[in-house]
Amino acid sequence: MKKAIILAAGAGKRLGELTRSIPKCLLPIEFESGNTLLDLSIKFLLDNDILEIIIVTGFGAEVLKTHINHKWKNKASFKYIFNEYYKEYNNIYSACLAKNIWDDETLLLNSDIIYHPFILKNLFCEIKNNSKRKSFLVIDDKKQLTSESMKVKVNSKGEIKQINKALEIKDSFGEYIGITYLRGFERVKFLESLEDNVKNRRLDLYYEDAIAHVLNEVSVFPALTSGKPWTEVDTNEDYKIAKQIANEIKNELSQYTG
Repeated sequence: MKKAIILAAGAGKRLGELTRSIPKCLLPIEFESGNTLLDLSIKFLLDNDILEIIIVTGFGAEVLKTHINHKWKNKASFKYIFNEYYKEYNNIYSACLAKNIWDDETLLLNSDIIYHPFILKNLFCEIKNNSKRKSFLVIDDKKQLTSESMKVKVNSKGEIKQINKALEIKDSFGEYIGITYLRGFERVKFLESLEDNVKNRRLDLYYEDAIAHVLNEVSVFPALTSGKPWTEVDTNEDYKIAKQIANEIKNELSQYTG
């Protein structure tokens, strides 16, 4: 794995005043260090030797770039793609903007998530050690599902065959957390789906919809969180949970670093 695409164009309106002047991914979650949601993702990527990071920006693009230059300058290669339609279109368009730099060594992440670093390490172990399973969505199979969960359904082979918030909870395997790795045929079909949806002006969709459109043609498997904490940050309550998770991670890692 060599590079990561991080989708960070959205405005985070549901967080009100907290994101009035900054992108959601710049919300601070470690107050002593000043680390933000985005900082923790970047740190965990660098810890896994992913040194090329492409960020699709939109709302607060210059604020985000200034933050990256201040905090991470010379620690990785950063490139930016500006989504000028971030107010009008959903993230299927942001993902499509990055399609020409998306190869078999590329990871896709949402920017508004916090996750335990084990989750990435487990994904990379799956990629490295599993010769039969080549493409993955990171799935939490332990968390209590809700109507807002991006739920997935698997077949008897363990392949993900549906992804949608509207899936019945009782039929769902788990929740997609916002980290994707696709390669080979799976990557090609996904990028074709992205492009087709954008060309046909289905811009109210999300990139998960582009994945959903090709799941019957491809073989994509869950990489599990194994109960490690994570959350997506959409609301003030999510933000409180994210700060709690950041504290848990910090305390756990400090036990190993002294």
